[in-house]
This record gives sequence, structure tokens and C-alpha cells, in this order.
Amino acid sequence: MSFAPGSRSRIAFRRSISAIYLLLFPLPWLAHGGSLSGAAAFIAGAMVFLVLPFLPGRLAMPVALRAVVYAAIGILLIPFHGYWGVFFISAAATCGAIENRRLAHALLAAILIVCALLTWLAYEDLVGCLITIIVAVGTFATMTLSMDLHQRNEALAAAQEEIRSLTLVAERERLARDLHDTLGQSLTVIALKSDLARRHLPHDTDKAQSELEEIGRKARDALAETRLVVSDMRVASLSHELAAGVAVLHDAGIKTDITGEPGLMPARAEAVLAQALREALTNILRHANAVSCHIEFRRAAFGAAHLIISDLTDRPQPGNILISFREGNGISGMRRRLAEIDGRLVLTSRPDGLTLVISLGDPS
Repeated sequence: MSFAPGSRSRIAFRRSISAIYLLLFPLPWLAHGGSLSGAAAFIAGAMVFLVLPFLPGRLAMPVALRAVVYAAIGILLIPFHGYWGVFFISAAATCGAIENRRLAHALLAAILIVCALLTWLAYEDLVGCLITIIVAVGTFATMTLSMDLHQRNEALAAAQEEIRSLTLVAERERLARDLHDTLGQSLTVIALKSDLARRHLPHDTDKAQSELEEIGRKARDALAETRLVVSDMRVASLSHELAAGVAVLHDAGIKTDITGEPGLMPARAEAVLAQALREALTNILRHANAVSCHIEFRRAAFGAAHLIISDLTDRPQPGNILISFREGNGISGMRRRLAEIDGRLVLTSRPDGLTLVISLGDPS
């Protein structure tokens, strides 16, 4: 199983937390006494335990074999009269990370049987063995659920990325078609008018002048239409708009803090949300006496998503909606675009500022 760099850091964190449980091993020594050889053996086993998951490249050990090694460490430490069962618990948890479920359950059963037999042969506390087995089964179940969740999150992230890519390709294709339809006719007319103007020169300068003026008008119309097409079809990046908007607010001396990530928002709504974010931050910059701005991306239950933007002004205006978000063309246009993707926009006035909430999906 391969892990991304971010996943490796999380694994390292979990491994460092699980290492704390190794401190259970020397606890019996507090009652019965220990030895230097036992301490040395425990430290050696703990070092192997900590290093194994991070061996690079060809040295990396399969998960199933790693579980066996953990159990073997516990067996080797039995003569030193520590709580060797902690290594069997770690082995059981490692079994939960095995992708082959049949192999995982078979190996778990084998490890627990070995643990029980060793306890019986070593004449140790059978109640303690039962507790070890129960904890081992619990850690196995927890790790299994954790791995399932990790795999589903990876699949969801891959699906979202594929949707973004497909959306971008579709928008580019539509943009290409619209540009072809828009410019094809205009350029054809311009070429025709150019030929006519050339034919009229130098004999009929008035008609040539008329054709040249018509060429100019047609070129300006084509330019305006092209700008409209590009503006309407451009796939805006929510992350890019967020970074650009925060940078501008920072330059204006407006402190900005962000909660959540743009990736929490539905991919299908990214372009509209990017436009809405740009409009909101522009209004704050131009019209509000804001000293700070809070931006939050939130994913709620049942797939609902919320983009929340709040400004804090240094000039409270009780009872009035601050000018930063008054219902002008920008807000009205934002509402229309959101309505097309089943979105809603709510403005809430506060004495010290205003909050804009964009909701997508089930509002509950």
C-alpha cells in the first residue's frame, strides 16, 4: 500500500502515539523488579517496532510480515517478565491495515492463538491474557475502520479531481465552439469588407471610407463579443481567487483568517463560488471600513456546503446594512448565478459588520 507525503506524516504521528503504549511493557517490573538485560532487550525491541514502518524502497516490509515481526518481538521478550502482550496488541492493529481481508482475519486469529498458548505455557495470568485479546480485537477493528475510511477518502479525492478535469475540458471545448461561432462570421465579414474597400480605391474614396468604417465597427463588435464569451466561459479557480483576494486585502491592511479549505466545496459549483468570492472581497475592499475579514468553507451533513464571509468594521453603523454588501448589481448577479446551481445567499447585518452566507445543497 502506498501513501502520499501527507499520509506519511499522519502515519508517523499515529506511530509516535502508539509508541506510548510500549511503556506498558516495563510496568510489571515495578512490582517484581527488572534487570539491565531486560531493559536493553526492551529498548532494542522498541527501536525495531518504531523503525519498521518507515523502511524505504526495497527495504520496506509487507504489512503482514510486519505484524508477524511485532508478535515475534513480544515472544522474544517473554523471559524478561514485562508486559509482552503489548506487542501482540500492536501486531493485531497492524493486521487491520492488511488489504486482503481473509489474510488479515487469518493472521489475527493465529496471533491471538499464539498469545493464548504462550500465556498458558508461561503460567501467567489468564485474566490478563483475556484482557490483551479483547484489546487486540478492538485495535484491529479500529484500524480496519480507519483504513476503510482512508481508502474512501482517497477514492473521493480522486473522483473530485477527475470531475474538475472533465469540467475544465468541457468548458474549454465549449469556449472553442463559441469563439469559432462568434469570430467566424465576424472575420468573414471583415475580410469581405476589406476586399470591397481595396476595390473602391483609389477611384471611389467615399465608398472605400464607408467600408473601412464598417470594418472598424465590426472589429469592435467582434472584440466585445469575444470578451463576453471568455468572461462567461472562463473556469475560475476557487483556490486562485481565494489567494488573490487575501493578498489584496492584506495589502490594504485588512487582516484575513480562513477556516476550512476550498476543496470542501462541490466541484460543480467552483466557478460560481469563485465569482461570488471575488465579488464579496471586492466589495469589502472598495466600500467597507473593514479592519478584518473571516472566510469559512464548511461541509455539513447530507452533502450541504457553506461559504461564509464576515467583515468587521471599525465604524459600527447600528441598524443599517453596511455598504460593503448592499444589494447592488454585484449581489443581484451573485444571487442569479447561485440560483442556477440550487444555491442561496443570505446577508445578516451586525452592529460591527455583516455576514454573507452562501449555501449549496440541503440547507438542513
